[in-house]
Amino acid sequence: MAKTAASKKVANTAASKRAKGSRAERKVAEAYRRYDIDPEAKRQLLSGGGYLKGDIYKPNDYQYVDEVKCQEKVKLWEFWNQTTEQAKMNQVPVLHITGNNRPILTVLNLEDYMNLRAEVKQLEKQIKELQEGV
Repeated sequence: MAKTAASKKVANTAASKRAKGSRAERKVAEAYRRYDIDPEAKRQLLSGGGYLKGDIYKPNDYQYVDEVKCQEKVKLWEFWNQTTEQAKMNQVPVLHITGNNRPILTVLNLEDYMNLRAEVKQLEKQIKELQEGV
Protein backbone atom coordinates (compact mmCIF):
# COMPACT_ATOMS: atom_id res chain seq x y z
CA MET A 1 0.00 0.00 0.00
CA ALA A 2 1.40 3.40 -0.99
CA LYS A 3 1.90 6.04 1.68
CA THR A 4 -0.13 9.17 1.29
CA ALA A 5 0.64 12.66 2.51
CA ALA A 6 -2.04 12.20 5.17
CA SER A 7 -0.24 9.13 6.59
CA LYS A 8 2.94 11.15 7.27
CA LYS A 9 1.85 12.90 10.44
CA VAL A 10 4.06 15.27 12.37
CA ALA A 11 4.01 15.26 16.16
CA ASN A 12 1.90 18.30 16.92
CA THR A 13 0.05 17.36 20.07
CA ALA A 14 1.57 17.87 23.50
CA ALA A 15 1.54 14.10 24.14
CA SER A 16 3.25 13.24 20.85
CA LYS A 17 5.89 15.94 21.41
CA ARG A 18 6.60 14.58 24.90
CA ALA A 19 6.86 11.07 23.46
CA LYS A 20 9.40 12.25 20.85
CA GLY A 21 11.41 13.98 23.56
CA SER A 22 11.32 10.87 25.74
CA ARG A 23 12.55 8.71 22.84
CA ALA A 24 15.46 11.09 22.24
CA GLU A 25 16.34 11.05 25.95
CA ARG A 26 16.29 7.23 25.96
CA LYS A 27 18.62 7.20 22.92
CA VAL A 28 21.12 9.47 24.68
CA ALA A 29 20.96 7.37 27.86
CA GLU A 30 21.45 4.22 25.77
CA ALA A 31 24.56 5.77 24.18
CA TYR A 32 26.02 6.42 27.65
CA ARG A 33 25.49 2.72 28.45
CA ARG A 34 26.72 1.43 25.07
CA TYR A 35 29.97 3.41 25.29
CA ASP A 36 30.36 2.27 28.92
CA ILE A 37 30.46 5.86 30.19
CA ASP A 38 27.75 5.08 32.73
CA PRO A 39 26.17 1.61 32.69
CA GLU A 40 23.30 2.90 34.84
CA ALA A 41 22.37 5.88 32.65
CA LYS A 42 18.66 6.31 32.04
CA ARG A 43 16.10 8.96 31.25
CA GLN A 44 15.61 11.29 34.21
CA LEU A 45 12.18 11.07 35.80
CA LEU A 46 10.38 14.41 35.48
CA SER A 47 12.99 15.25 32.82
CA GLY A 48 15.11 17.47 35.05
CA GLY A 49 12.13 19.03 36.80
CA GLY A 50 12.99 17.56 40.20
CA TYR A 51 15.95 18.22 42.46
CA LEU A 52 18.24 16.35 40.03
CA LYS A 53 18.77 18.56 37.00
CA GLY A 54 19.24 17.47 33.42
CA ASP A 55 17.39 14.97 31.26
CA ILE A 56 19.72 12.00 31.78
CA TYR A 57 20.29 10.33 35.16
CA LYS A 58 23.94 9.21 35.35
CA PRO A 59 24.97 8.24 38.90
CA ASN A 60 28.51 7.34 37.74
CA ASP A 61 29.10 10.39 35.52
CA TYR A 62 27.97 13.33 37.60
CA GLN A 63 30.50 15.78 36.10
CA TYR A 64 28.23 16.43 33.08
CA VAL A 65 24.62 17.59 33.00
CA ASP A 66 22.69 16.73 29.83
CA GLU A 67 19.77 18.53 28.22
CA VAL A 68 18.06 16.73 25.30
CA LYS A 69 15.92 18.58 22.76
CA CYS A 70 13.92 16.94 19.98
CA GLN A 71 12.44 19.78 17.96
CA GLU A 72 12.37 20.77 14.33
CA LYS A 73 12.86 24.45 15.08
CA VAL A 74 16.20 24.77 16.84
CA LYS A 75 16.40 27.66 19.28
CA LEU A 76 20.07 27.10 20.02
CA TRP A 77 20.69 29.94 22.46
CA GLU A 78 17.44 29.33 24.33
CA PHE A 79 18.30 25.61 24.61
CA TRP A 80 21.89 26.41 25.61
CA ASN A 81 20.78 28.86 28.32
CA GLN A 82 18.48 26.22 29.80
CA THR A 83 21.34 23.69 29.76
CA THR A 84 23.83 26.02 31.46
CA GLU A 85 21.26 27.09 34.07
CA GLN A 86 20.79 23.44 35.07
CA ALA A 87 24.52 22.78 35.43
CA LYS A 88 25.89 23.32 38.90
CA MET A 89 29.18 25.13 39.39
CA ASN A 90 31.31 21.98 39.01
CA GLN A 91 29.32 20.44 36.13
CA VAL A 92 29.87 20.68 32.39
CA PRO A 93 26.69 21.53 30.42
CA VAL A 94 26.01 19.25 27.44
CA LEU A 95 23.18 19.90 24.97
CA HIS A 96 21.93 17.13 22.65
CA ILE A 97 19.71 18.26 19.74
CA THR A 98 17.75 16.20 17.24
CA GLY A 99 14.68 16.41 15.05
CA ASN A 100 12.60 14.15 12.83
CA ASN A 101 14.84 11.62 11.07
CA ARG A 102 17.98 13.54 12.04
CA PRO A 103 21.10 12.46 13.92
CA ILE A 104 21.61 13.61 17.48
CA LEU A 105 24.11 16.47 17.62
CA THR A 106 25.94 17.37 20.81
CA VAL A 107 26.92 20.91 21.79
CA LEU A 108 29.66 21.85 24.28
CA ASN A 109 31.30 25.18 24.89
CA LEU A 110 34.75 25.55 23.33
CA GLU A 111 36.74 25.40 26.59
CA ASP A 112 35.07 22.14 27.68
CA TYR A 113 35.59 20.61 24.24
CA MET A 114 39.28 21.59 24.21
CA ASN A 115 39.73 20.22 27.74
CA LEU A 116 38.33 16.88 26.55
CA ARG A 117 40.64 16.86 23.51
CA ALA A 118 43.66 17.76 25.65
CA GLU A 119 42.82 14.95 28.07
CA VAL A 120 42.62 12.45 25.19
CA LYS A 121 45.98 13.65 23.81
CA GLN A 122 47.57 13.32 27.27
CA LEU A 123 46.20 9.78 27.65
CA GLU A 124 47.45 8.84 24.17
CA LYS A 125 50.90 10.14 25.14
CA GLN A 126 50.88 8.10 28.35
CA ILE A 127 49.82 4.95 26.47
CA LYS A 128 52.60 5.46 23.93
CA GLU A 129 55.17 5.92 26.72
CA LEU A 130 53.97 2.74 28.43
CA GLN A 131 54.16 0.81 25.15
CA GLU A 132 57.68 2.06 24.51
CA GLY A 133 58.71 1.20 28.08
CA VAL A 134 59.77 4.76 28.99
